[in-house]
Amino acid sequence: MIKCDNARLLAVKALCRFDKGGYANLVLTSMMEDTKLSVRDKAFATRIFYGTIERRITIDTRLTRFLTRPISALPPEIAAILRSGVYQIVYMDSVPVSAAVNEAVTLAKALGKTGLGGLVNAVLRKAGAEDFEFKFKNEAERLSVEYSISPEIVKLISGAYPKYAEEIFAQSFTLPRLTARVNTLKTTTDKLIELLADDDVTAVQGPIENSVFIDNAGDIAANKYFKEGLFHIQGIASQLAVMALDIKEGERVADVCAAPGGKTVTIAQELAGTGSVTACDIHQSRLSLIKGAVKRIGADNVTVMQNDARKLCVELEGADKILCDVPCTGFGTLAKKPDIRYKKLDDIKELIKTQKSILQTAADTIVKGGRIVYSTCTINPAENEFVVTSFLAKNSNFKLVEIESAIKPTIENDKMSTFLPLSNEIDGFFIATLERLC
Repeated sequence: MIKCDNARLLAVKALCRFDKGGYANLVLTSMMEDTKLSVRDKAFATRIFYGTIERRITIDTRLTRFLTRPISALPPEIAAILRSGVYQIVYMDSVPVSAAVNEAVTLAKALGKTGLGGLVNAVLRKAGAEDFEFKFKNEAERLSVEYSISPEIVKLISGAYPKYAEEIFAQSFTLPRLTARVNTLKTTTDKLIELLADDDVTAVQGPIENSVFIDNAGDIAANKYFKEGLFHIQGIASQLAVMALDIKEGERVADVCAAPGGKTVTIAQELAGTGSVTACDIHQSRLSLIKGAVKRIGADNVTVMQNDARKLCVELEGADKILCDVPCTGFGTLAKKPDIRYKKLDDIKELIKTQKSILQTAADTIVKGGRIVYSTCTINPAENEFVVTSFLAKNSNFKLVEIESAIKPTIENDKMSTFLPLSNEIDGFFIATLERLC
């Protein structure tokens, strides 16, 4: 048996599985569950896996110059070895070139591709050269290759936000700060910061009330205060969507696309133990995520149920507030989810149809004077402003409501707020608040 680096081997196998289809995070999680790697090796494998996906177009462009056939024509194991090898050489300063190349050749042998070891050796040594220069046909190609984002998405975002596009692409390589929501049912912001400090975890007040930024936390799910339900992980933009509901104690609130439950538990905290929250998701398998979040924070006014948000549901009729955080392309979260960089746009029309249906169903459910928040984690206007504008054209009994926010949106259009991902403190996000008049 050929001995090779197990962390690199896991990363290569995960890349091969990812290429067959599936979400990157689910692929890696599944493979991590079946390994006995140390914490350090898991971290190393994770960085190679996500980094290789994140820089894939850039890496493939670099590799193409030194291959006599398309990389897609190579055995998938060799393609993954080459891609991950280039990632280590070019983007991981802690990895010596010789180590990356030698381990790559060993991996080829370990995976039964001994005859291609020479190709791996030669290509990696050339592709990793520091004096490598790209040549581009046009600006769109430069943006796609330099920031490793599909040409279709580059065109979409550049067309919508020409002033901000390159800044958005550049920021997509910076992981957002870990952001938490304080569980006001159990503690306060100041107390939580104090407790975390005693546990050698740095936390500071975030930009909105009851939000905190957490640094040097390690495995946050293992933190004792997380386990005790004193806080949950939730991005600033997501918290703003809940704040836009302007929840009052005693109200009936529905979260119609609730999994994994972060917004649901924030709603429960805003209700301060009064009223009720009905949290729904179309997928039965995801309800356990919501229930787990609710149990951990200690809310007893939440009902979790399976429901298709596109269809009227008698249990939701007469709700005072409805949160529609609808399924979307997720283009505001490129830094968190590298596989979105290559998302196909073929199904956008069907996705928008779903978004419109969810919003209309909420409108047919809400009480007079009630409030709906329509939100997404994308920055695609077709899924945002255009959906809301289309809805208003058909529903004259609704109006847009301006929301008060501690954070000014990047773009405000007729009381609709778009937050562009221009820093590591907030995802790209869209929020529109609608009030039923009659």
